[in-house]
Amino acid sequence: MIELKDGMLLYHGSYTSIAKIDLDKCSRGLDFGQGFYLTSSFEQAYAYVPLSVKKAVRIGAVPETFNLEDGQISAYRFHYDPNLLIHSFLSANPEWLHFVSANRNHSLFPELLKKYQTVDIISGKIANDQTAKTLQQYVNQYFGIPGLPETDENAIKQLLPNRLQDQFCFRTADAVKCLEFVRSDRYGDIKR
Repeated sequence: MIELKDGMLLYHGSYTSIAKIDLDKCSRGLDFGQGFYLTSSFEQAYAYVPLSVKKAVRIGAVPETFNLEDGQISAYRFHYDPNLLIHSFLSANPEWLHFVSANRNHSLFPELLKKYQTVDIISGKIANDQTAKTLQQYVNQYFGIPGLPETDENAIKQLLPNRLQDQFCFRTADAVKCLEFVRSDRYGDIKR
């Protein structure tokens, strides 16, 4: 897990450039709850753009004729503030699994939702599309009862081969103030 450091660049892939972050527009029910999600991996942000465009078309945020090539990868510089409460899940361990599951199904592990409700920034492994199916199976008790050591171990074993990348969830206005918008790169202009 990459540690959040002063001056580091973080990236966000989307259908649009986001120079001004509005937490009210951020989705609920994501891995670490509602917040603005970033990654240290430009490649990961780039790979997310097609999913963001597809979702934006589906919900009507952009017309059906919206061109994927116009998607954006926004870059931000992080400025450390010692007053922020930051928690990092250092690996895909049972507590990470439980917290991600609790954010997807609030009836699971409510004590973890309460434990982390005041944290400004949460970082850890990302549950991408490949892992979303495994997490849904975990929540639906496919591996057994969530929280039992054997159940957790089986679910984590399924997740680890997916080479989980990092994500940083900026959950509060104070956390967002630590992000300086640097630029946006047009998806279609990036040479791959």
